[in-house]
Amino acid sequence: MSDEHVPSAIVQEADSAERVVVLKIRVPGRSAFVIVGATRQGGGAGLLPQGARQELWAGRLPPGSARQRGREDALEKARLVAITEQEVLFEPWSARRENPANAEALAAASPAWPVLVRSLRAQGGRVVVTDVTPGTFTPFVEAFEAQQSALEARGLAIVQALADDAIEIHRGELVRALEKARVRIDRRRAAIQEDLAKIAQADRIASQAQWLVAEATRAPRGATKLVVTDWSSGEAVPMEVLLDPAKSAREQVDAMFKRAKRLKLGGKIAGERLAQADGHALAVAIAIEAVRAAPSVLAMKEAAREAKRAAPRDVSLPGATTNAGVSAGAKTSAAGAKGRRIAFRTFSARSGKKLLVGKGAADNDTLTLKIAKPNDLWLHAKDRTGAHVIVPLEKGQTCPADDLVDAAHLAAHFSEAREEKAVDVQYTPKRYLRKPKGSAPGAVVVDREKVLALRFDAALLRQLLEREEI
Repeated sequence: MSDEHVPSAIVQEADSAERVVVLKIRVPGRSAFVIVGATRQGGGAGLLPQGARQELWAGRLPPGSARQRGREDALEKARLVAITEQEVLFEPWSARRENPANAEALAAASPAWPVLVRSLRAQGGRVVVTDVTPGTFTPFVEAFEAQQSALEARGLAIVQALADDAIEIHRGELVRALEKARVRIDRRRAAIQEDLAKIAQADRIASQAQWLVAEATRAPRGATKLVVTDWSSGEAVPMEVLLDPAKSAREQVDAMFKRAKRLKLGGKIAGERLAQADGHALAVAIAIEAVRAAPSVLAMKEAAREAKRAAPRDVSLPGATTNAGVSAGAKTSAAGAKGRRIAFRTFSARSGKKLLVGKGAADNDTLTLKIAKPNDLWLHAKDRTGAHVIVPLEKGQTCPADDLVDAAHLAAHFSEAREEKAVDVQYTPKRYLRKPKGSAPGAVVVDREKVLALRFDAALLRQLLEREEI
């Protein structure tokens, strides 16, 4: 029997995702749609009533589905062999093209049909394709004509179940994403509160200066501790300060007071960061409750987007990407460096802001002196050998506190202080830097600076390193 005399159903288009496949087919005299779906109740196969997926899914596939282009291409032009409650049997176009004689075997529909066909069925929560050897079966077109109403009822039930499942699946994904954001914010708040507690100690340390300085002057080289009486409260309070015997007592006491001063200067930034984190935590908590109560995918997405707008550094929504750019100077230099060495590595801060890190001493000069603009922020581990870090900023723009902390982590990590738990990081706009004539590669003079007493957050550093652009 020639192929053109075989009643057949040919796939014209295919829409495929992990949990559902929809086939637009051509049967004699008309087009129709076949659905195979894996639902929470198990799923199956059926015919899809015209307009059902637009009404229930508002699209070709359920909300949140990732299309499988390779499977769609493989299914196009296939011939449907049979349909049951659980599966659709089909003959791939590649098999028909390679063995035209299959058409006669298909028409005969014999129990011992020798050609391997494939099954499209719901299994294990997804739609899978397997090879099968069919026995006796009712040809697809015959089943379509005799059982159309029943097949459509089954297909409608599948598409409705997938729509319901999509809402709950998407709800779960959004809640998990927001819960992760809440954990990140809570950890940051705890770290900031710990820093504020240390800052509160700065006044106490400063009040002890007169007692410590006098005793340090008298302490011998190699002393392991200072024991003094603190009269700042009006009463005699014994106080003991441990020392490093390899350093002079006066040197260590001076360093203690300098650190106390820096802690006090960092108090304002820490306070601002805590207030910001409190606001982010509240926005995320509101979004979580809104997503849990939302009646539709659209309402869920809007609630999640509100949280993303409030806390962009912390909220990472499923399928969302950030396209924050680098400063124009850095973009131009990177583009111009195609085919040549690029002097810096690029990382993404939690906000999506690009952070540029010099690769070596000479590269530090290139990044800071030739690529960075006057308004860009420059960071470096203070009094240590290490990379220059640049935060691109527009004129008049200030660096957000979280971006500053992210950049400081990179500056400390890419320096000889990378193993230390606390590192002082200096920062200033690039316009306050100058390069003395004849100075070593990477060496610059800072005319004005601020210093951030950085407390290493290993989890934050790991996130930053994982977001390097390759």
